[in-house]
Amino acid sequence: MTAQSASEVSPTLVRLAATDIPLNAPLGAPLLGPDGALLFEADVVIPDETTRDFLFRHFEPHRASGAPATAESTTDASREAPLTLDDMGLAIGGRVGLRGSGWSASSMYASRVIGFSAVRRNGERSLFVTQPVMTGVAPLELTRGETVELVALTGRGVFRFACTVDATSREPFSYVVLSAPGAIRRLRTRKFTRMPTRLAALYSIESQPSASPQLGRVSDISPYGMALTVPAPSAQAGDRLRLSFRFSTDGIDVEIDTSALVRHVGAAESGDAGIAYGLEFEALEPSQRIALKSFMAEHHC
Repeated sequence: MTAQSASEVSPTLVRLAATDIPLNAPLGAPLLGPDGALLFEADVVIPDETTRDFLFRHFEPHRASGAPATAESTTDASREAPLTLDDMGLAIGGRVGLRGSGWSASSMYASRVIGFSAVRRNGERSLFVTQPVMTGVAPLELTRGETVELVALTGRGVFRFACTVDATSREPFSYVVLSAPGAIRRLRTRKFTRMPTRLAALYSIESQPSASPQLGRVSDISPYGMALTVPAPSAQAGDRLRLSFRFSTDGIDVEIDTSALVRHVGAAESGDAGIAYGLEFEALEPSQRIALKSFMAEHHC
């Protein structure tokens, strides 16, 4: 998973017509949604009219034009009553996502809770977690006094909060001692049934590595799978797809590139051409699943 801070400005957008999209050639410029969110990068190729029709049926392609215009902050100003560590129901062994400061501020690493300090007079308790890790990169090195941001997933909901690094240790294994959580915010009650959505995606069949990526739409999603609507069937149940898509959660743009198993091939939405694949994620990293659950918690109705 790669992630970066979401832009605080939005470009002036121009809505495109089908004739503005070249066929069998790179787009030449990024395609954006009506809200300015990136749909497809400039190097994506639309191979034929069927795929182009699919693009306009499921999305509203725009391109940026002119200078960026200042956008209003989308931060949720609502605040609940102050929450405590006990309110979260965070237990030993629970997974948390952790984002450090500095160069690592945009990347969320996976960690586990391994303990709590004794309760102090003010009722606060320190938090002990394993050294944060992410597949494919070195473990996150934290320093005393550094502020870190965490996302916790518990049976009571999804919570975001900040801590200060009080200490780090390498004996008997690498772990971190964090201050009592501050400014705990509940993102939403934990409900992770499949959620309808409309995310742009690229996919290919893993057994055909030389084939060009194809366009698709994430029609619904859960932390464990998704429905992918595509212009025309090319995979069968049991095939594995390589797919990539992106979303934004709590001001962070997240890109996921992963593999998924085709569990079934069904019909598309009523009135739409094409078909829908029922996919099961096979290789989501813990940090990716945490980001996806955070996204769902923010957008679930």
